[in-house]
Amino acid sequence: DSDPDPNDENAPHHGCMLFLKEDHTPQKPLVGKDFEAITISGYKVEDEAGSTAASCTDGRAGGYPCNNIDLMSVMELSELDGETSSNLQMANDIWGWTHSGREFAIVGLKSGTAFVEITDPYNPVLVGKLPARNNAYSSWRDIKTCQDHAYIVTEAKQGMQIFDLKRLLNATPTTTFDADAIYDEFENAHNIFINEEEKTAYVVGSNKCGGGLNIIDLTLPLAPSFKKCFADDGYTHDVQCVNYSGPDADYQGKEICIASNEDTVTIIDQSTGTMLSRVGYEDDRYTHQGWLTEDHKFFIFNDELDEYTQGGKTRTHVLDVTELSNPSYLGYYEGRTAAIDHNNYVLNDQVYQANYRAGLNILKIVDPSKMTFKEEAFFDIYPNSDSNNFNGAWSNYPYLPSGNII
Repeated sequence: DSDPDPNDENAPHHGCMLFLKEDHTPQKPLVGKDFEAITISGYKVEDEAGSTAASCTDGRAGGYPCNNIDLMSVMELSELDGETSSNLQMANDIWGWTHSGREFAIVGLKSGTAFVEITDPYNPVLVGKLPARNNAYSSWRDIKTCQDHAYIVTEAKQGMQIFDLKRLLNATPTTTFDADAIYDEFENAHNIFINEEEKTAYVVGSNKCGGGLNIIDLTLPLAPSFKKCFADDGYTHDVQCVNYSGPDADYQGKEICIASNEDTVTIIDQSTGTMLSRVGYEDDRYTHQGWLTEDHKFFIFNDELDEYTQGGKTRTHVLDVTELSNPSYLGYYEGRTAAIDHNNYVLNDQVYQANYRAGLNILKIVDPSKMTFKEEAFFDIYPNSDSNNFNGAWSNYPYLPSGNII
């Protein structure tokens, strides 16, 4: 087990350290034949579209609280990773991949990475698993894709695994895969972002570049090459880099990165390696992750520790970035529950939030300049509690062409 000591006050990502102190014993699905046998809710598998499906009716999908989201299927962690010990059955990051109309979920696990075909979302198929390199288990694993390859980083000391996703197309189910290549110019990392247009990876929170942006050229998918560092603002927990098309004319067409740097949002002109701005906000606790609106005018982000340390409802923070060198923190929107927000992504005019114990929340972006959002849907995967603890939904992936959400 390569996880750090959760009591280490010198660990760089304090928000995530508390995650290790939670009880992550896998929960039994609240759908399927076993659930039908014990529930008095009237749920019956024969009434649903699949063996672990549940339509959202009167605020419930099987045993899960819901609104405007139907459950299509569930796979238990024991199915995904094959581990027999419950303390090793843990999932973390999620991403997706599509090819010729087929859709796949890529699921980070403590013991490796699982690949699940979900082309038929009611009948998911475990295509296989890529084990952790050298059996270096870690509660943190992060995956992004580019040119039909997956790039996988972890807090364990294993570099970056590279996997050719086209191997999934003809693989026998439950195959144990090996990596196609290893990039070992760094050992451990907390996160990775890829600008697919530029074929450039941004590894952050690594033991290189001072924990800042470790920028890697992916032009040759199996032979990445180091480009440069950006370390002028210290440790970066997460980042989004885009070919900018927003209102700031000075930077249109340039590659701009917006980094969540623990106590600031930091904006970088990647084309010149210049820090354009860094901005904090009142009562910041741990600036964790965020995503630009599609017009590149606002950055919608989360603070992983504000709910935990200050109480209140889930806070969705908004930064006005219409002027990249002079961004303005506008404030926050308070959600329905007290849950901690972890990862959120923007698609069209909606924010898809993984809010730990509250599960998946979908907010409509009504007027970000006034922090106005409207909750349009939710699916609560941890129905016993919506409190400000660090278990439940870690991430989500809303970008499949089918419109299904992982």
